[in-house]
Amino acid sequence: MSFEQKLKALRLENDMTQKYVAARLNVARSTIAGYETKNRQPSHEKLAALANLFHVSVDYLLEDGGTIHLDASGNHIPSSEERALLTRYDKLSRKSKEDLLEYMSLLELRDKN
Repeated sequence: MSFEQKLKALRLENDMTQKYVAARLNVARSTIAGYETKNRQPSHEKLAALANLFHVSVDYLLEDGGTIHLDASGNHIPSSEERALLTRYDKLSRKSKEDLLEYMSLLELRDKN
């Protein structure tokens, strides 16, 4: 997921409007809209402010990958999907866990192509 996609997803997940985020960063609403459409790039200062606002790392905002939420202490907060996956994983037998990890490796290879 690209920076602009992550920003918009985080904003929507947190029920925030562009106007609200803009006010928190002390910028115009159109600036946030620009960040979400690739028309603008935030300064290092604004990037850090966005990371702080959404409790994620700057690295997360910039790298291409899945959503990782952090609490104020920097600890990972699992999403509801991650919690459900872990709950189901814990109930599997040792052999099924091994098979699942092998299958996940195949999925990762497929996604790279």
